[in-house]
Parts: sequence; structure tokens; C-alpha cells
Amino acid sequence: MPITTIWKHFAAFLYDVFPLLGVFLMTSLIVLVVRGGVPVERYSPWFTALLFFEFSAYFIYSWKIGGQTLGMRAWKMKIFPKNNQQYTLTWKQATLRLFVGIISTALLGLGLFWKLFSKDNQSWMDIVSHSDTKTLDV
Repeated sequence: MPITTIWKHFAAFLYDVFPLLGVFLMTSLIVLVVRGGVPVERYSPWFTALLFFEFSAYFIYSWKIGGQTLGMRAWKMKIFPKNNQQYTLTWKQATLRLFVGIISTALLGLGLFWKLFSKDNQSWMDIVSHSDTKTLDV
């Protein structure tokens, strides 16, 4: 299986925005109903933390359970642990992958563009989680 190209990573991430947007909107509706129609204050720490938890849970759970998010499934990508004894990432590997991915995104994708210079064609996320992101055979 070939290593996944950078443009497929971006396409999968863009695709993953849509299910996350649906989750965030549903959460907002539930919170609004529970609060009796009173909107949440702008930049509320507890609401921001709730949305960040949902964001984190989406990626960590998806990577841990099946090795791919919905966006990765659409673009036929999957994360494979380098350890041949493992079928999927551990919770720790998935969590590390998420936080390095957040840092990479904050640095305008520098961790992903690292693939272009890495001899093993790995992003920061692959390096820290001891995994490879590969394109599945069609």
C-alpha cells in the first residue's frame, strides 16, 4: 500500500469538518434547550472545552477503533501502526497524534509538509504515533 499524498490528507481533513459541524450544531441545540433558550456567552470557557472534547473524541476514537475517520474512509486512507503486533493505534498513540496534529495545523500544516523532506515520507503525526498513513488498494 502506498503512503498517502499530502493533498489527500487535506481533502480528508476538509471532509471531516462536515460531521464535526453537525455534532457541534447538535450540541449547541441541546445546550440552548437545556438553558431554556438563553444563549451561551461568547468565548465561554466551559462551552469551548465541551466542543474541544467532542473534536478530540471524534479523532481519537476514530483512529483507535478503525484507524480512520469518515474523511479518511472517503479518500481510502488508513493509519497502520508500525508495530506488527498491533491492529490499531493505542489510546496513547491516537491522543499524541491528535495533539501533534493540532500543533501542525497551528503552524500552517508544517508537520504534514514534513512528509516532503522525510526519508520515510512521514508526517510529524506519523512519527510521534509510530504509524504510517497509507492509501488503501482500490
